[in-house]
Amino acid sequence: MRLLIDIGNTQIKYVFQESNAALFSKVIYCDYTTFLSKLAKSTFSNVYSIIVANVKVTEIVAEIESWASQHSIAFLQVHSQAKAFGVCSSYKQPACLGVDRWLALIAAHQLYPKMNVLIIDAGTATTVDLLTVNGEHLGGWIMPGVQTMFDSLISNTEKIIADPINTASVSFGVDSSECVNYGTWAMTVGAIKEAVNQANTLLPLDKVILTGGNSKQIINLVPESYELIPELLFHGLSCFQANL
Repeated sequence: MRLLIDIGNTQIKYVFQESNAALFSKVIYCDYTTFLSKLAKSTFSNVYSIIVANVKVTEIVAEIESWASQHSIAFLQVHSQAKAFGVCSSYKQPACLGVDRWLALIAAHQLYPKMNVLIIDAGTATTVDLLTVNGEHLGGWIMPGVQTMFDSLISNTEKIIADPINTASVSFGVDSSECVNYGTWAMTVGAIKEAVNQANTLLPLDKVILTGGNSKQIINLVPESYELIPELLFHGLSCFQANL
């Protein structure tokens, strides 16, 4: 069994993948401490290889690699490149493109090789990336995620007092908590719709993909034609199995 790990800005996501299988287990979310505890308890002792993407904590990668070495498990950390698997980065310095965005581009091109695709990854940050049918990355946006916007507004104002609300809605609020929470969802949804408009000025857009921690809530606030793929990044990670 293969273990695919995405070390994000605020938490870790991982899936298991059977050998030569296209399907993944359900995406598991946990904080850094919980993941390291699982590692120490040999929760992953049944895996034979580990592939990691990391946008945050170098120390955790080192611990995972050390654990893999101790247990004779193949280990690979993936980094952004200028070209790979038919995808060409738009960045002048390809290594500066977040590896999560890079892997999502690769995954989208593998899953939809004959389509122009817009990828929305909604997590701590909300990112947008446009990919052509030929695998050319045409660039994108990086924006604060829903929780990041909420936290920023509350921490930078004195008279706006609001509590987090789990419900995702773009309705008008009738108290400060609703107004702030729903406003952050409205800003995110509005930005996504504008991204679709911008993409369509450049090419005929065939597919809009939603992924990331907030994607399951956002999918209910956008057109039904958008596709939800929570495991999108892991499709990209699995492409690198031959590099082990």
